[in-house]
Amino acid sequence: MSLQFVDDSSCKSAIADLRNDSTPTDWVLLSFETPKSQKIKLVGSGSGGVAELVENLQDDMVGFALVRKIDKIDDSETVKFAFINFIGEKVGILQKGKISVTIGGVKDFLGSFQCDFLITSKNEISDEIVLNKIQDISGTGSKVLDENGAKTGASKSTVSPTNSFRKSTYGSVSSPSSSSIKLADESAIREALKEFRSDENDIDWVLFGYEGGNSNTIILLGKGNGGVDELISNLQDNLVSYGLVRIVEKIDNSDTIKFAYINWVGEDIPRMLRARLGTHTGFVNQLVAPYHVDIKCTNKSEISKEIVEETVAKASGKASMVLSDDAQSRGSGGRMTSSYSSSSASTQGSNTTGKTFAGAGSKFTTPSAVPKSSGSILDFDDEQQVRDTIKDVRSDSSDTNWCLVGYKNNTTLTVIAKGNGGTDELVGHLNPTIVAYGLVREVERFDLSDTIKFAFIDFVGEDINRMFRAKLGTHSGTVKQLFHPYHVDLHVSTPSELSSEIVTKTITQNSGTSSRVKA
Repeated sequence: MSLQFVDDSSCKSAIADLRNDSTPTDWVLLSFETPKSQKIKLVGSGSGGVAELVENLQDDMVGFALVRKIDKIDDSETVKFAFINFIGEKVGILQKGKISVTIGGVKDFLGSFQCDFLITSKNEISDEIVLNKIQDISGTGSKVLDENGAKTGASKSTVSPTNSFRKSTYGSVSSPSSSSIKLADESAIREALKEFRSDENDIDWVLFGYEGGNSNTIILLGKGNGGVDELISNLQDNLVSYGLVRIVEKIDNSDTIKFAYINWVGEDIPRMLRARLGTHTGFVNQLVAPYHVDIKCTNKSEISKEIVEETVAKASGKASMVLSDDAQSRGSGGRMTSSYSSSSASTQGSNTTGKTFAGAGSKFTTPSAVPKSSGSILDFDDEQQVRDTIKDVRSDSSDTNWCLVGYKNNTTLTVIAKGNGGTDELVGHLNPTIVAYGLVREVERFDLSDTIKFAFIDFVGEDINRMFRAKLGTHSGTVKQLFHPYHVDLHVSTPSELSSEIVTKTITQNSGTSSRVKA
């Protein structure tokens, strides 16, 4: 479905202004003309960053925003953009149903961006949150703290000298009040963090805890050069500890330093104490920031050198997303793995007749009728077939590189098709009368390295009625868990919105291997 605008020229002008280095504009906000309209209007734009943008968000509106930030490392500055989809808490179910068929077109209209956010409350977004996510995804920004605990190099993201308007900053940890959490020996703690982050010594882990085990005073428990294993040896079941460990990630012939934050809550910690110490999370996170990944664990079986390295690799996009046979149905402590909701297989429901496709030696039936709206619990026509089909796409030993799952009836998922012809072949099975979820396997080539990436496709045909379209939101969590993990997701409503070129472009934009600035 093509976008309709109240005034497309004003929207285009605002976007062009945002992407122009010579203007101070750093945010643009679009929304629906009215709750019942599908026309897009310009709500506003400005130069006050996310803080100013948030002032224009209302609880009864759907907002599509693009924010501009400057990511600085050493003496180099890179323009980055973040897409924010705001769905107010008072937005009606029918208006929510329109989002899935509109958001794909809105994203294309706004253009390339580094990261995206889906929020329902104003307090879920800020300049600091946006900048942190941009730097986490891109891997830029200094990870070294000065003696005051502030980041050097990338602690302040500023614009080039030709534009003095744009500036985004976030500072160091402020000192807590005497009545709240505090540092026992702040200079020693800051010095330990400085040593840990410095390339000039061999300290590769540091661990903090509480004075007396349950006070509000944080102390330095230890530091060393024995890596993850040595840090683990200092964890105790009756203590809460906060650790940082330094990992060297090798990509091709380059070594990259990555930091992992370990949040340890021993199994013997009483519930009341666990709850009280949980209120310290914000302060502790600021104290140990920045870091690339965080791992929460309560048992030593949930943390190891392998787990930390795997988590870092997956966060940076270096690790393969191909799952082993047993990983399809179970998690692994601290690691990003495939996880599915527990839904029993079901073959009950109305009988449908449809077109049969041949896919990699097996035949699948696509539903011929639009599913009706009733209920929100998802079942499977053949659960094992659905899971095996997704696993086939992820397998290095199979040439299958896409699959498509749709509805047999209002709440029952079935396999539509699979094949080895990529996104363009998948598109041939889409039509306006169906809702379908797809997984596509792509090979991203960067310099001389090939990396496997997966794209999740959420297709809602234009002929799907509004009531069922609204109900699809209740299926979203289960469906995403079924196809998890993937690198990017695309929401489309017509076959013309999807192609191999579009998927490849989305993947490269997300991984940072393509340019972010429009000519």
